[in-house]
Amino acid sequence: MQDEKSSGLAMPSVAWIVAALVALAVVGFGCYQAGSNSATARLEKQMAAEQEFNIALAKSEFEGLDIEEGQTIYVTGHKSPDTDTVCCAIAYARLLEKLGYKAQAVILGPINKETAYVLDTVGVPTPEVLEDASEKYMVLVDHADYEQSANGLEDAHIVSIIDHHGVGTVSVVNPIVYDARPLGSTATIVWMRYCNFGVEIDPQTAKLLVGAILSDTVNLKNATTADKEAVKALSKIASFDNLDEFYTQMHKASLSYEGMTKEEIFLSDVKVYESAGTRFAIGCVNAYDEEAAKDLAQQMKEIMESQLVPLDVKMAFAQVSVFHDDVSINYLVPSNEAAAEVLKEAFGDRATFDGTSYVLEPGGSRKKVIMPAISNTLAEHPVE
Repeated sequence: MQDEKSSGLAMPSVAWIVAALVALAVVGFGCYQAGSNSATARLEKQMAAEQEFNIALAKSEFEGLDIEEGQTIYVTGHKSPDTDTVCCAIAYARLLEKLGYKAQAVILGPINKETAYVLDTVGVPTPEVLEDASEKYMVLVDHADYEQSANGLEDAHIVSIIDHHGVGTVSVVNPIVYDARPLGSTATIVWMRYCNFGVEIDPQTAKLLVGAILSDTVNLKNATTADKEAVKALSKIASFDNLDEFYTQMHKASLSYEGMTKEEIFLSDVKVYESAGTRFAIGCVNAYDEEAAKDLAQQMKEIMESQLVPLDVKMAFAQVSVFHDDVSINYLVPSNEAAAEVLKEAFGDRATFDGTSYVLEPGGSRKKVIMPAISNTLAEHPVE
């Protein structure tokens, strides 16, 4: 048997073999990393190109609207602003800004306590109040009615309507961007538009949209599939730990009318409609239990008739609602005898009269149940 020297073949040491293998591994990893980095770079470039295309596509929606360069587009919800209307105005103005337009969210009056809670929690200041929309470029969210919108809207340049209600009274000759869908919240439509255009939603905006959806769907009880998917996606962005607790605090805030007059309570969430030539108002008021609801209904009864002239309506209704857990009741308070006749005709045996209110159990939303019933009744039996 020959030793290493006599063989003439120097056998590599174990250390040398290990070093060689390490070197090969390093070279191989380096090649893999270079390839991986190259693939990542290509993917990022492709994604950037797609986003640029999506944004260009989004901006093309506004090409035919003749928006003068440098002009501000004002985004507003309805009068008596609620959480959906305010948060959507802020979120949609931010979307327009990301698309390269100068946009500003505005409101048309004082916000309610639920909305104030959401804005404070998220860390967003309350938008400025717009006094007159005349000659301004306007985007309407969460409404499409002159009666519910900004003063001077008839003389404004309406460029877009984003809404989840029926077709309103706003009528324009020029083309507009119109996106209306039968969803639980306008915020879900705003989320969809962010997604369609490939525009990233920041955590703060995501929190605003979640608050808006939870508010309008009563913590997803009245939600569509799209609303639920929106909350699921937005919650991940917003890093919400406990949605139920967030909604609970929102609901508690919505039940507080401390320091408010009876008139302020009624006007805090009132909307004006028109059917068959009759203008009417419905004010939503929230209560935790039936005892509180009956007390608020009596308070509304005392001041509602005095609000007809300021609101420029023929009749008004207060919708005092108890919605929590398995309880669902509406106390519908008419402003006068004409309004009471409308409620009798609209709800018949479904509602019982307790001396102050027509009690509807289970209750329903203003948008889907109360307003359509009153509107259809007025259309069938016009008030002279």
